[in-house]
Amino acid sequence: MPPMNMVAYPSTLALAFFYRLVGGIGLGVAGLTLAWWAFRRWNRSTPHEPVTGDVADRVTWGLGALWLLDGLLQMQPLMVTHFIGGFLTPLVSGQPPWLQAAIRVGIALWAINPVVWNALAAWLQVGIGLVLLFARDPGWRRAALWISVGWSAVVWVAGEAMGGVFSGGSWFSGSPGSVLFYGLLAVWVLASPDWRRRRGQSAVRYGLGGLWTLAALEQAWPANGFWGPALSQYVASMAAMPQPGWLSAPLYAWAHVLSSAPAAWNAGLVAIFAALGGLWFFAPDRLATFWATMGVVLLTWYFGQDWGVLGGMGTDPNSGAPVLLALFIYPLLSARKVLASSPSPFGAAPRVQP
Repeated sequence: MPPMNMVAYPSTLALAFFYRLVGGIGLGVAGLTLAWWAFRRWNRSTPHEPVTGDVADRVTWGLGALWLLDGLLQMQPLMVTHFIGGFLTPLVSGQPPWLQAAIRVGIALWAINPVVWNALAAWLQVGIGLVLLFARDPGWRRAALWISVGWSAVVWVAGEAMGGVFSGGSWFSGSPGSVLFYGLLAVWVLASPDWRRRRGQSAVRYGLGGLWTLAALEQAWPANGFWGPALSQYVASMAAMPQPGWLSAPLYAWAHVLSSAPAAWNAGLVAIFAALGGLWFFAPDRLATFWATMGVVLLTWYFGQDWGVLGGMGTDPNSGAPVLLALFIYPLLSARKVLASSPSPFGAAPRVQP
């Protein structure tokens, strides 16, 4: 369906959006009060495993900070006036028919009332973030984690087109999608402490190995066009986003370098991603694996994903942020730390167990 004409009266739509946003505070307070009463009763009658442990707490706080940031980004005025035409509609191109249908359903629903839907999405994400950051009741935190899993699935399919894995995605554009990592990390926290003790570290290890193997395959896949000008054109489009000149200038220079020898540069990138995948599969506990991954994530988070939050249409800090979260918690994942009931100082990390 053609996108709605939402650009003609941006000030009116933006004003209506902020009215809904402020009005949502009252509804949110009432809803949270009701939810608090319901969950208090549920906690008394239903046994459940609390979200405890130093590492689980840190992942929860990290997810809370990311969801809070995403909610604040959703409050940008351009999200009301340009979200369908400038963000959702371009996702349809190049997707398989079943994924196109899912995205079009999201577009149709959002087009019913973009002001209300944007306010609801913003407050939902802010609410998830605040609960994960500040709630002390394990029941509240588990509920927020489950809601984040469901919302991550919706956003990943209808709002991120599954990270572009079917349409020429690349790690430079954030593939396989930032909210996919949100959902996986939330599931990791929701797992039982016994599972985290026995399998938690391996899950992160193989997840990172699989991520970089997928990144190498996407970068090497001929149909994605990265052996030609596709990657330099993408980086140049990121540089053209509204942002300070001192941020865009290095991106333009990087795009120029890529365009000078695209095949050679792409071969190097494929080799780097494949090497990281191999390191995480076969040598995950070496310091070289940690620092090499750290360097690649930080460099590509800027020189490809452009931090994800700039330009007035950024919905999240892209995949660099949740992958860094997973990377930082990996050295802390030993049996003693995962099952600990009281946090220890952040700097007191135990030796990584093989």
